[in-house]
Amino acid sequence: MFKQNTTDIRLLALQIADKLSKDESATLVFLCLDILKDYLNIGEVKELFEILSKRNLLKFELLSELLYRIKRFDVLKGLKVDVKYLERHLNSGKGYVSSYRQLLTDISENLCQEDLQSILFLLHCQVPKGHQEAMKTFLDLIVELEKLGKIDANNLELMEDCLKNIGRMDLRKRVSKYKQMILGAHSMQNSNAFRNVIPIAAPFQVQGSGHAQFEQSRQVSSWMPAFGSCNTSELSRQHVHSNCPTSLVASFEEQQSESMMNPTVESVQPPGAAAAALQNGLEVYRVQSTPLGLCLIIDCIGTDAALLKETFEILQFRVVTHLYVELDRLKQILRETSQCEDLATVDCFVCCIVSRGMTNSILAINGQSPGLLFEEIQQYFKGLRCRALVGKPRLFFVQDFLAATPDPDEGLETDTAQGNGEVVQADGRAWEEVIPQEADFLWCCCRVSEHLIFQAGQQPSSFMRTLSECLREHHKSDLISMLTEVNRQTMLRNRLLAFEEPVPLVLRHTLRKKLILP
Repeated sequence: MFKQNTTDIRLLALQIADKLSKDESATLVFLCLDILKDYLNIGEVKELFEILSKRNLLKFELLSELLYRIKRFDVLKGLKVDVKYLERHLNSGKGYVSSYRQLLTDISENLCQEDLQSILFLLHCQVPKGHQEAMKTFLDLIVELEKLGKIDANNLELMEDCLKNIGRMDLRKRVSKYKQMILGAHSMQNSNAFRNVIPIAAPFQVQGSGHAQFEQSRQVSSWMPAFGSCNTSELSRQHVHSNCPTSLVASFEEQQSESMMNPTVESVQPPGAAAAALQNGLEVYRVQSTPLGLCLIIDCIGTDAALLKETFEILQFRVVTHLYVELDRLKQILRETSQCEDLATVDCFVCCIVSRGMTNSILAINGQSPGLLFEEIQQYFKGLRCRALVGKPRLFFVQDFLAATPDPDEGLETDTAQGNGEVVQADGRAWEEVIPQEADFLWCCCRVSEHLIFQAGQQPSSFMRTLSECLREHHKSDLISMLTEVNRQTMLRNRLLAFEEPVPLVLRHTLRKKLILP
């Protein structure tokens, strides 16, 4: 199993930087700009490596891919990297560098000096005079055009026309092919309407041990610690309908410290208001305060905070945002928030976390395994530690970018259910369903490999983007029903990014009532 020491990887990165030419260094920096959009003015490759290291993104796998992209096979050989295996790995869509950056780098490598001068001449007027002298290469030009908003991953018409005008139809075809791929992806994302899908839960599957460090970095475990024991039933292409029995809810309200004995897993229903639920004899959480609730956003990647803040402000939440948080600071934020007096005046609490992590923990920007366990995060807002939220819905939405290093105590999973649980069959796939223990919590987590941070660039994650869209469009639907649609769309988007079968969202909750936002 490949293990990576922080000091060793920094030393290795510096040694690699010393072996690169000026042009190679510039190309390598350009390839990484999608993940570091807020650092468009990176001067040299050592500065890039320093920034990546501070964000815990400096990985052996990334360095290997970058060397492959700039064709420094001699350095890869010195690192004892199997180039053929690496090539197969990258061709399967598992790399860090976006296809957009790959395309532009490929164009740059295939332009002769005459082509470059022609392009610079044609696009000279697109760049302010003060920036024109700095444009010595094609990639310099691209960076300037990106700063001006004239070109991006979804807008290449200017470059396409320019290549046509200089007679480089071969390169123009590459741009057209890329655009067709992007249009196809968007078409697939928008092709399906709001519809019923399989229940959300963690897939129960067998995993192997992996055969190389690159494959290990891509394995996404389907296991997540249960709130309680498992108790499931078999289904065949049908939806799970089960609300907590009235007697159970009554018993739980009398003894909130005891465990719930039945899960709440619901099917998709058409959007409707809380009044409709009441007419059907279903209890609904009170969400009438002003503001409706407090939304805590902790974004350690820097991609999702702005979108989430805008979404929850539209939903009339008070929003508190923290960016690039270290692990100790994360714990402090959670502790201080759980003791905030404002919680007593609101009807709902939401916590959104975007971070690198392990299968059951968050690493923040500097954490080492095991990091902050998911259960510890919830403990801050349970029972006596947060009296102001007793009886109120507490919602946690987590985007977990799985780090390459596996959990130290994570073994191979087998096809034996944990505890006294069974396996639910849905559409031919095996699912593990978990019974929560404590009331009024919802935990929704999307786990993907951290290489998607690079693949998607500085764009919001698929999960948080889909969640935001559905909250805005379907907020008057029951939350659990809406999250089924979030699951479907997120899996589709992640499949398009990763070119592999994505892991469904992990959804566990102990909500005792319907939650429908006004």
